[in-house]
Amino acid sequence: MVLRERENETELLSAALDRASEGGGALLAFSGPFGIGRSAVLAAAAAAARDRGARVLRALATTAERDIPFGVLSQFSCCATDSETGPDFGTMRGGLLASPDPVLLVVDDLQRADVESLRWLDRLCAAVADSAVLVVVAHRDGEQAADPETFQRLLGRAARRGELRPLSPGGVAAVVRDVFGVPGDERFTAACHRASHGRPFLLNAIAHGLRDSGRRPQESDVDAVWSLRPSVVAERAGAVLRPQPEPVLAAARAVALLDGAEPDQLADLAGLAPAECAAALAALAALGVLVEPARPRFAHPVIREVVENTLEPPELAEWHRRAARLLQRADRPAEAVAEHLLASDATQGEWTTGVLHAAGRRALDRGDVATAIRCLRRALLACPTAGTERSVLLADLAEAERSGAPVASMRHLSQALPKFDSDRRRAEALADVPPMLLAVAPLSLLAELEEFRAREELDPAVLRAIDTRIRLARLGDPAWCADTRELFDSLVPGEHVDPERVSVLLYSATLTGGDAESVLPWAKRAVAGEHGPGAAFGAVALAARTLAACDEVRAAEQWLAEVTAALGARGDRAAERLIVDAERAFTVVRSCRYPEAVALAESALRRCDPGLIPVVERCFEVLSIAVLDSADTGSAARALGRHREWDHAVQPWVRELRDAALAVSVRDTVGGLEHLLECGRERDRLGWSNPCLLPWRGWAALLYHRVQRPGPAAELIAEEYRRAVAWGAPSGVGRALRVWGAITEGEPGVELLRRAVEALDGRGPAGTVELAKAHLMLGRRLLCSDRAEAAARLNEGDELAAACGVPRLRAAEEIAAEGGGAQAELTRAELRIARLVAGGLGNQQVATELGVSSRAVEKHLTKVYRKLGVTGRAGLTDLADSLDPA
Repeated sequence: MVLRERENETELLSAALDRASEGGGALLAFSGPFGIGRSAVLAAAAAAARDRGARVLRALATTAERDIPFGVLSQFSCCATDSETGPDFGTMRGGLLASPDPVLLVVDDLQRADVESLRWLDRLCAAVADSAVLVVVAHRDGEQAADPETFQRLLGRAARRGELRPLSPGGVAAVVRDVFGVPGDERFTAACHRASHGRPFLLNAIAHGLRDSGRRPQESDVDAVWSLRPSVVAERAGAVLRPQPEPVLAAARAVALLDGAEPDQLADLAGLAPAECAAALAALAALGVLVEPARPRFAHPVIREVVENTLEPPELAEWHRRAARLLQRADRPAEAVAEHLLASDATQGEWTTGVLHAAGRRALDRGDVATAIRCLRRALLACPTAGTERSVLLADLAEAERSGAPVASMRHLSQALPKFDSDRRRAEALADVPPMLLAVAPLSLLAELEEFRAREELDPAVLRAIDTRIRLARLGDPAWCADTRELFDSLVPGEHVDPERVSVLLYSATLTGGDAESVLPWAKRAVAGEHGPGAAFGAVALAARTLAACDEVRAAEQWLAEVTAALGARGDRAAERLIVDAERAFTVVRSCRYPEAVALAESALRRCDPGLIPVVERCFEVLSIAVLDSADTGSAARALGRHREWDHAVQPWVRELRDAALAVSVRDTVGGLEHLLECGRERDRLGWSNPCLLPWRGWAALLYHRVQRPGPAAELIAEEYRRAVAWGAPSGVGRALRVWGAITEGEPGVELLRRAVEALDGRGPAGTVELAKAHLMLGRRLLCSDRAEAAARLNEGDELAAACGVPRLRAAEEIAAEGGGAQAELTRAELRIARLVAGGLGNQQVATELGVSSRAVEKHLTKVYRKLGVTGRAGLTDLADSLDPA
């Protein structure tokens, strides 16, 4: 290893070696604080001496051998002659002094040498001037030697005593280049200089640790410089601190808990007199463990951990309790006191609650939610079970928990409400309940909302907010849903209405199948100015859902993207992000981008707690739509199956929809139909009739068609068409016509498909895939009567499908059109070959299995690929589940 900025020391050692080889021995002594690189200088001296042919003797004094006579000299025993009592070190000294060849004797950490070895070295160094012996020692200031008098006399014999200096910024940059092999970024090297204080040992530990963890010397890795905790530094610091007397250790522990505190505070915490503490701090500074003596702090953060580890957990907790009390008496900020209260293991009276509550509230205000929750939950343990303080504390905790623990948040808010000291404060807290979390609120909170709804003495704005939340929570009650719809119908165009309230009102109209033309302007107004991070929990998300149902999927996606961006650094598991992702999935599936919607929903479920019902329900809905609408029996069905047990609190219609999708995914047509009809009956009971939100009648009609029951199929799709026309979104009308045409034979079916194309043409992303489906179905119907138009329709459908990212749509739509499996167009021979190839057999293996030629297999496969709209074996494998052996 190259020594940087040690040229003076290197020249001094070289000159001393030259003189020693000429019979002019000497003693050189080097000193410096912890991590300054004394051992590296001694190692360089030993290497230089060997290169010159000198004999090198090295020893390291340790605390463990300090009480062993001649413990250091025993490391040179190879030079001593044995006597009856052991090695004869007196003879060894004489032999060294009489040696004609140069000898380098090196002792590291001299301050830890045993008394006998110190005295032997002292006598040796008194006589080296006329010998070929060069003695080089290194020692650390701040440690008491076993024999202080001899130790100082020995150092006084040194021809030169050098205190090693820290590296300059240029020296640090050179070491960084040595370690990484490339020059470091200016900010990176500056951080390394500050973190190591220019001490080579610390610097090398940091640089090598960063390099070994895959970091590079660039600006993006500057934070890693400060977060790294090199184990080698911890080990060396522990070795320095362990032998220190108790007052020095007590002062170190005080610094560990009160980093940067005034000396009198450190003395108070350490239980030392001011003068005794000052002496202990001076010793730590001399050792190099501390820097900035006026406001002491450790030379590296890992040293703090080493010091704390010298205490058993109960002892450390007691130190933290004393530190908290000391800072509280000194009127230090609540956050500083709370840090120690959180690290202790018991409360200390009512003052604890106030400190922790204040610290938690401040952390919440600055966005440090994790710290806020820790402080507030701990404050709750010390808080009396009655009183206003507990109610405010519970409310603040509920606010802090919204993102990470929404169910607990609503529970704590419901516990807080009865303890508020006035109805006004209770009402204001109710008016601030996040609308999108009402589904996870306890019944007691909903009862509180009901109670305050009629309190006419309260502020009108508060009453409206409470009423809005009640209406959202009661949308599953047919009477409430109808009443809320009537409120929407009574709105006057241009009237100013709170975006949250109008979102709930217009969503009731969307659910009950009003008309898109009347709700669309209100929905656009609602989302226009509400896209901050708080919008994720707000009812305005319902307006975005309405936009999607009105075929305004681009506007809905744009608003959700703005809300997502506003969430900033909130983690993937934050409730706001999960809610927005679930709503995005619904918007995406409305535009028939099934793979993207499935990925969003599946990701949200993986990150979601089962108790976050709004997200679970929305994701189940999206995945079910993907299965039922796109013949997806893969990822969507697997995601539903993995989370099947998450149905303990979802609404019955969601449960039935999921079970219908799972049944259809395994080709259980009858089971799927039964569950789908039950889902529809439940939604009809609620009064939720809009087919653009859930086209269950169209799916059921296709399943009825599959089991050859044309009567119920026609009734269902006729009703869906009527409701779609009433709502007025082109995608819903065109979809109903497309399904109606699929289940209708002959020319009437062709006419319905033509009307579907006309309804969907040029209507935007919500209808593009439906338009592709309609073209493909119409093209197939026309193959026997007008092949030219049929080809044009099929080509148009293929192009639209490919543009939407669903190139296999023709195969899926041919399945739906026939009401059967993927084998609808395959002959018996083609089906057998398709199943064997999908199962992984090669052409020759299939030929052997069926007793035909390989050429025959290839010809049949060519037809299979064309009929199913796939390009090769991989596409055929994807359709394996739909190749029904029946």
